[in-house]
Amino acid sequence: MRKSGSGGRRELVSGVVWCLLVLAAAARAQAPDAVGEFTAANGLKAVHSRAAGNEVVAVRVYFKGGVRNITAKNAGIETLLLEVAQNGTKNFTKSQLNRELARMGTIIDSAGGYDYSVIAMQCVRPHFERSWELLADMVLNPTFDEKEVALNREQMVNLLRQEADDPDSYVSTLSNRLLYAAHPYINRPVGTVESVGALKAADLRAHYAGLLQTSRMLVVTVGDIPLPDFRRKVEASFGKLPRGDYRPEPLPRFVEAGKPAFELDARPVPTNYIRGVFAAPSPGDPDYAAAMVAIEILKSQFFEEVRVKRNLSYAPEAAISAAGANSGSISVSTPRPNDAIRVMFEEIDRLQSNTLRAEPLADLVSFFLTSFYLKLETNDAQAARLGEYELLGGGWRRALTWMDDVRKVTPEDIQRVARTYFKNFHFAVIGEKEKFDRALFTSR
Repeated sequence: MRKSGSGGRRELVSGVVWCLLVLAAAARAQAPDAVGEFTAANGLKAVHSRAAGNEVVAVRVYFKGGVRNITAKNAGIETLLLEVAQNGTKNFTKSQLNRELARMGTIIDSAGGYDYSVIAMQCVRPHFERSWELLADMVLNPTFDEKEVALNREQMVNLLRQEADDPDSYVSTLSNRLLYAAHPYINRPVGTVESVGALKAADLRAHYAGLLQTSRMLVVTVGDIPLPDFRRKVEASFGKLPRGDYRPEPLPRFVEAGKPAFELDARPVPTNYIRGVFAAPSPGDPDYAAAMVAIEILKSQFFEEVRVKRNLSYAPEAAISAAGANSGSISVSTPRPNDAIRVMFEEIDRLQSNTLRAEPLADLVSFFLTSFYLKLETNDAQAARLGEYELLGGGWRRALTWMDDVRKVTPEDIQRVARTYFKNFHFAVIGEKEKFDRALFTSR
């Protein structure tokens, strides 16, 4: 990297990353096979990727809206209802479902999210017919038995009560809360002790009736299932669902994103936990590819400067999410929080003030792409990627061309996104009060 106002240079690719580049060059990421789509007569859209010769089939059924479907009063309802839907249907008892899934080795799970909720299945191809039958019945005919609702509700409530006991996880909740104030994301998909604790079976049934319409749904599959066969499955199972009239409204910007924030949860802990979040481009934004590469540069520099050179932390981190209203983060656990944050800020300043040379950037992009696609080796990961881009990134086709967007990132793009987004950090920290300089943490 050229340093402004001097003839010296400092490369952003550390020796550690150079070693990883050499290792990654030998790895080969699995590229997605031919992908297509269809829309059933009732408006249900499906995305299909044929993975010829692959014995695993992944299916994901999405429900659009996420936290825009909920309020502070019923937050957590979609997470709960999809969990309960797996514990008994009109045609299968809970024990029957468990026996069948165990016999086939089929996995069905679910999650509520900020932008959508999803129920997902993974099975081997010889058991696809039966596994699909079970999944479809969970989607179409959940019984929401009161006893199962009570059992799952109590499990969720207990986890929420224990949330603050894990500072490494809880600092994420606190920092997100700072950025998400006065935004739909303030109502978390997992809810609160109060909101989840008040939910009844009747609430789940009423809410789910509003979700089960094709304008709110998306089906994605990756596996060795021919497109005509999959289309017949989708239309036979879901072809009678009502279309509905759901149209997602654009998400607002984060109201609090334009100024830094700091919140301290003072408690005696062996180390101090720090996480700062900031508004970032979403997957559909033209800046997203450059922001992801810039974050990778920060990660490597944090590792080199915070861990290797100064031994301030075992695992400094930088990350960017994939959400409709998106955010990035920097985080570290350390006995010397002020020193660690000063170093991290210095690396951010360096990225904002200097222009990376093209050659090391090209090498880092190659490493990043190899690492990224190695994470997409499973069919379920590929299905999740297609669904994510269909819902948030301007369509599933962009998931296939995203690699080209990354390769087009220039040194000027890196500097620009660093200046545009890597600022106004909302820091939540857990640790001893006297160890934190509030002015330092709110200086960027």
